[in-house]
Amino acid sequence: MPIGYPSIRVDESNPRHHLWCNNGTWWMHYTIHFDCRKRRIRRSLRTRSLDVAIHRRDELLAELAGRGETVPERCMPRPAACVPMRPDATRDVLLIV
Repeated sequence: MPIGYPSIRVDESNPRHHLWCNNGTWWMHYTIHFDCRKRRIRRSLRTRSLDVAIHRRDELLAELAGRGETVPERCMPRPAACVPMRPDATRDVLLIV
């Protein structure tokens, strides 16, 4: 698994940068760059307090800037319902008259 490093733009006029509240729980989002690719990461900060969320965000961003983050692979098998049909496969058709 590759190691990615965050691309972080901080808006000093907005103390809640990279944060959003989803149903009362604070989350953060950032972008990781690796192997000429990028991936957007969203993480729950597991708190309802804005002050705690800001503190956890600052700690996490400082840690990521120093050591990077392992980027997990996205090789999950697709469910059978999502697998495209072969062109020669027959389909059941329901006609409503």
